[in-house]
Amino acid sequence: MKCAKCCEDSFVICKKCNFFPLCMDCTEHDPFECEFFCNATKAISKNLLINNYALNSIIKLLMVIENPKSLDSCTNLTPNNFKLNEYRDTEMWMDHATNIVQPLLHSGLMDCLRNLQKAKGDMRDADFLHKLCILIDANAFEVSSKVTGDSLKGLYVHASKMPHHCVPNTATAIDDDYNMKIYAAVPIKAGEVIYNSYTNPLMGTVQRQHHLRLTRHIECQCFRCRDPTELDTHMSSLKCKQCPDGYAICSHGKWQCLDCQAITDPVFAQKLLVQASEDIGNANGDVMTYEELLRKYSSDFHPNHFLLIDIKQNIATVLRAVLINSMREPNKDILRRRLELCEEILPVVRAVIPGYSKLYAIALYEYLLSFLELAELDFRSKEIPKDMYIEKLHVAREIALESKDLLSFEPPNSPEGHLVRRIAIQQEQIEESLSKFENK
Repeated sequence: MKCAKCCEDSFVICKKCNFFPLCMDCTEHDPFECEFFCNATKAISKNLLINNYALNSIIKLLMVIENPKSLDSCTNLTPNNFKLNEYRDTEMWMDHATNIVQPLLHSGLMDCLRNLQKAKGDMRDADFLHKLCILIDANAFEVSSKVTGDSLKGLYVHASKMPHHCVPNTATAIDDDYNMKIYAAVPIKAGEVIYNSYTNPLMGTVQRQHHLRLTRHIECQCFRCRDPTELDTHMSSLKCKQCPDGYAICSHGKWQCLDCQAITDPVFAQKLLVQASEDIGNANGDVMTYEELLRKYSSDFHPNHFLLIDIKQNIATVLRAVLINSMREPNKDILRRRLELCEEILPVVRAVIPGYSKLYAIALYEYLLSFLELAELDFRSKEIPKDMYIEKLHVAREIALESKDLLSFEPPNSPEGHLVRRIAIQQEQIEESLSKFENK
């Protein structure tokens, strides 16, 4: 559970309301929430959150709506074109019903909300809660816990009203106090639309569009979604089975090779995607399994296909853990493999997330760490001469500078701000190494 005040890990319960969790450093939380549950716990089990922590977000929102002083802040939460029936009986709807709506209705909490203008009748009460669940998902941004780094949901009503684009021209930055600022990621001319992105840019077009329909009921028609090659990245393209070098792209449900014009059966394409996704999900962090999947599916997908990118990211993550936890000198083969993977991933990330991008900056930093470590090992073992090592240090200097510059908008007390300081340490070490050779 998370503290009701600061969102850090909780170990105790508020002594006054006996309902909301607190951390060791927080002795109180929102006065209205606390007072409400001081009275409501007479009718509601004080263990409701302990037994059903998935209710935390919607209970918090219900408290904002119930409080007359904060009700106005929710006026922009519901879009004018919101149609609840378009979500009814979907997988998301059923998940909300089981884990949130029914537990809340059975808890007695709804009967304690005196100021909330709600309809009578269980079915309409359920619909009201379903609507709030959907609106939380639709307006939420991923936020990192300032201590543990855990992923949290942050509800930013005004920011979520920005139109969507799969190649956004803005970047968001959230500080240690969960305040959000939005910056132009690329130059934006007067009169141009300012876009944000509400889906994972490293997914394929079909997957992004499915996610947007499910969470925000958006039918995206941005230039990336309209381009079957996805800006020449081919993140959704399949290898043609009829010619050696061709790739099949999907346009209006039809898979056709760009070289030989051969048609790929859409049923085969769908089965292939489903099977590959399942295999990746079942890999369970095993690097050998990931490598085998990469070899297996490289004959089916373009090298930049989003599923292969996912596998490569998983391999790079596991290999980094191996390097960090090893008690011996870093293995050169592992470092070379990480560099190879980063070199394949970086151009794809850059293509779909232009300008200021924390994702690209983090990927650059990961590349930098392995690049520097391998260069030093090669130089110490005399596999590369001094001149080549100096040249690599100059390259590392440029990589570090670019990575740091891409994070220049990030708050100092954010996770990305801490990364800026780590990059600065790397820059100092690079300059020290260069000065040793260039001052001789």
